[in-house]
Amino acid sequence: MTSFLTNLVAFAQEAAPAAAPAARPQGGGLGSLWIFIPIFGLMYFLMIRPQQKKQKQIQEMLRQLKVGDKVMLNSGALGTVVKVSEKTVRIAFCDSHQADFVRAAVAEILPEFPSEEEKK
Repeated sequence: MTSFLTNLVAFAQEAAPAAAPAARPQGGGLGSLWIFIPIFGLMYFLMIRPQQKKQKQIQEMLRQLKVGDKVMLNSGALGTVVKVSEKTVRIAFCDSHQADFVRAAVAEILPEFPSEEEKK
């Protein structure tokens, strides 16, 4: 058994290629980082900037809420703003049904409610 292992080790040493001299790395360590600058710029203009603009539009729309606005909530419910406070709005859904929501629940201010014909 030991002669088998000895032969196996000798065979592995003969089959292994000769060690190549160590190659020096080319360029500095910052060379590979330059590729990330244009990639980050592209990501900023395609993803981050449009999201920031949309968020500003939503914040401006929520700041402009006033009594009498017809709104659509994030849930899809339609109603009319009855009361506006700093963090909440009271929405009337029909004559006697009202509920309080946080301002962020308002998805859109509508010019008018859709008519029955448009719903169908």
